[in-house]
Amino acid sequence: MYRPRFLTNKALRASPACFFWVLLALAAPLAAFGQSKEAGNPSAPPDGTSAYFFAAIGGFIPMDESYRANYSANLGGLPIEVSGGFLFPVGTDVFVPVTARYMRQSANFVTGTSIAVLSIEPGVRIFLEPEHEHDLRMYGAIEALLGQATVEGNYDASADGTSTSAAAAQSNYYDLGLGFDLGLTYPFTSTTALDAGVHIGVFLASPVTQGGLGNIGGVSLTAAYRFGF
Repeated sequence: MYRPRFLTNKALRASPACFFWVLLALAAPLAAFGQSKEAGNPSAPPDGTSAYFFAAIGGFIPMDESYRANYSANLGGLPIEVSGGFLFPVGTDVFVPVTARYMRQSANFVTGTSIAVLSIEPGVRIFLEPEHEHDLRMYGAIEALLGQATVEGNYDASADGTSTSAAAAQSNYYDLGLGFDLGLTYPFTSTTALDAGVHIGVFLASPVTQGGLGNIGGVSLTAAYRFGF
């Protein structure tokens, strides 16, 4: 079974935090669109009574030292992760989120080696303070993480024992974990909002001692746009 090779050298990389602030700046046009839409829809229901669809983008920092030293987030050449899903209201200040999160990391020193993680994250989100019109509102959340990690890499193969050629290998690993969120939401209208927060994911069911990948989770700085339906 193929497993990624961890090296000991470290490389300097730009912090994902800078991408986080860029994302907030890019959300300004969405705010203008949402406010103009609200002017023609005064009867829209207040936050807490609508279900929402959301899409998010963010930076990712691995929690494990080996991954921080030897891998960098790389999705289409950008150091980002993407996520999206739905929020369903179950009370005035309580939602049930169902999130799909995708992140890909490329090895810094081994060409062609990468780890892609897709996780499905059902959970509970609770607003920690009362809602105020056009004001920030803090929330917290906890999720169960159901993850699949796909490891891809190249190795040298020989059919006759003398000449070698490159061959590709791939292996899937399944994992379980817990996620924790803390963030702020700003309502553009009664049914649209921007969420900005920190997501911490910890995977627990694939230990290295049993041939697994260890904790492939980490800290994500995300910005999400959501709208009600």
